[in-house]
Parts: sequence; C-alpha cells; structure tokens
Amino acid sequence: MARRDLIRDIIIFLVIILALILVRIFFFSTFKITDKTANSYLKSGDLVTVATRRSVLDKDFVVYTIDGKEYMGRIVAQPGQTVTSMDDVLYVDGEVKEEDYLKRQKADFMKTAQPGQLFTDDFTTQTISGKDNLNKIPKNSYLILNDNRRDKKDSRTFGFISKEQIKGVISFRILPLDRFGFVTVE
Repeated sequence: MARRDLIRDIIIFLVIILALILVRIFFFSTFKITDKTANSYLKSGDLVTVATRRSVLDKDFVVYTIDGKEYMGRIVAQPGQTVTSMDDVLYVDGEVKEEDYLKRQKADFMKTAQPGQLFTDDFTTQTISGKDNLNKIPKNSYLILNDNRRDKKDSRTFGFISKEQIKGVISFRILPLDRFGFVTVE
C-alpha cells in the first residue's frame, strides 16, 4: 500500500511541475528591470511577469524584441493614429496627450538641462517611419517610448514596433517582496 501511495504522489508531483512549466511557456515569462529600463513605476532590480496572451492597451509597459535583444517601453500610440512631439508636448491625432507619468523624471532632467534643451526631442509619424507619405501608424504596429525620454532605444531608433515583436505586457511585480503585486501604469 505504501509503495502505491509513493508512486501516486510522484505522479501528482510531476503533473504539477509539468503544468507549471506549460503555464510559464504559454501564458507568461519574466523580465528583470535594469538601470536603463527603470522608471517611476519600475525600479532597477524589480522582477516582473510578462503576460504573453494579454491584449496591448494604451500606456501599458511592454517587453519587445529587436534583433534578439529584449527592450521595455510604454505604448504611447496605437495603429491608425498620428503622432507628433513638439516642444516637449505629445500630440496624438492632433490632440495633446497628457503624460502625467513623466512629471517626476522630466522635472529631474530639467534641473540639470541646458537652456532650450528638451526632455523629448521632436518627432512625427513620418520621421519615425522614415517615409514622408506615411501619416498614420501602420496596422498591427505601435509607437513605444521609454519613460526616460533621453534614452532613445525605442520607436525613435527602431521605428514602429510590430505586434509580432511584442513579447507581452508587464503586469505583475514578483520581486522585491515588499512591492509584490500588480504594476500600475500611471
């Protein structure tokens, strides 16, 4: 009887391990925040989960890949929208888009900035795409910017990020344990 219970327990344990591996493969992965990707919401050293099956929404933090390397940024504009950034003001479809989540980083930057220096350099839909005749973000593509706008390793360098390049949406902080929980985006 004891041997049968041991075999049953081993099988149950293996099924649980297999289920956890499958959930990890098909539904989420993890991403470690570095100094370059840190912002007001995610600190360097945070370990977060990346939901691979979740729809991308405006202002979400996403992890995306370019040439096999992972990057993190924020969804700023969606397919079909027009975008212009001029004099540190972001316009989406001709209307000012409030970016309250940038206030702290922008204020810190402005303390040491040279007169006339901008936190976000000017750009348009055309300059991001490199095509003068492209007025809107293409279908299945997104404008992704870093909250640290001085770090231009985002759509300003890579162009619009396609849906296929987006690995997933950052949704939950695992570490540190004192900040364990869902990640706020604003």
